[in-house]
Amino acid sequence: MRLNGREMENKTTTQFDVVIVGGAVTGSVLALALSSFTHHKISIAIVEKSLPDYEQQGGFDARSIALAEGSLQKMGQIRPLAGSSLGEMISEIGTPIQQIQVADKGHFGKTTLKASEQNVAQLGMVVELAKFGRKLTACLAQQANITLFCPNQVVGIERSQQHCGLSLKNGEKLSCSLLVAADGIQSQIAKQCGVETVKVRDYAQSAIIANVELSESHQNQAFEYFTPQGPFALLPLSGNMMSLVWCVKEPNELIQLSDSEFLARLQQQFGWKLGQFVRVSKRFVYPLILQKAQSHIHHRLAVVGNAAQMLHPVAGQGFNLGLRDLTTLAELVALAFNQGKDIGEFSLLSTLRMRERKIKPE
Repeated sequence: MRLNGREMENKTTTQFDVVIVGGAVTGSVLALALSSFTHHKISIAIVEKSLPDYEQQGGFDARSIALAEGSLQKMGQIRPLAGSSLGEMISEIGTPIQQIQVADKGHFGKTTLKASEQNVAQLGMVVELAKFGRKLTACLAQQANITLFCPNQVVGIERSQQHCGLSLKNGEKLSCSLLVAADGIQSQIAKQCGVETVKVRDYAQSAIIANVELSESHQNQAFEYFTPQGPFALLPLSGNMMSLVWCVKEPNELIQLSDSEFLARLQQQFGWKLGQFVRVSKRFVYPLILQKAQSHIHHRLAVVGNAAQMLHPVAGQGFNLGLRDLTTLAELVALAFNQGKDIGEFSLLSTLRMRERKIKPE
């Protein structure tokens, strides 16, 4: 990977096959998938305004994602230039889910899913984003066909029948056959390209995200409870740590509590099934909405990840569904590239069944 930053003085146009705007997990995984599926021959640029400083973000403060078994299998198909597949890397740093308990809080009955009863090694894997980010950064650094423009931003886009031209904040110009918007919710790239984002539903809830430490082992169990305020979930991490997602209508009260007061409220909410909650990380708050881009595919443009669709965190399917779409995109583009076809043609991209879900407000 070559790194281009603000110090670049060369203002000539640099040609790439694909430019991905957004260098977080979605953009990085897509770049590695495209590279892997084309035998590392496709040229890729990643434009990112500010990559996370994974070295300064401690494991206790790291946010997490839950990967379904199907997602792990897809990750296993992505193999960087040297070393393990992404699936193998996740297995090294992730925590397997052996059991999931689902209940409607305040009502009798619950559902328990066990990996042993499903004849699988695990039901999924929970990975801390800081650890995964460090792995992805190391993988990108090994790819000579991937160039990272960071810190930088796209300030102008020109799409034509033949190519897509981009102007960067530092004055540099890029040209590509395919532009990918992977810059998250309220995507500026989608907006600049005239792709409207529709808010399908405002849940009138916010998710409080944190990591918590228990006095007892979680035994690789995950919990999801449905409450009048919204879903409540705990996912297993390494040691006695768990990732907390607590959806509420009014988050300010819980956020303003001291750590000891918050842990007491959490104990009251969850009970003593896993012992005492003894520590909590920094808490993050995210308003919950359901929104989607009107279309994921346009001539020389693809919209992926949260830029394409933002889901409620219930069941943790946002990244899993996004991963399915971006690996499908990578497979289609790689096949066309390997056959010498134009990878940005709408006639080609329109064959991609991104499975745009027909989401209607309730």
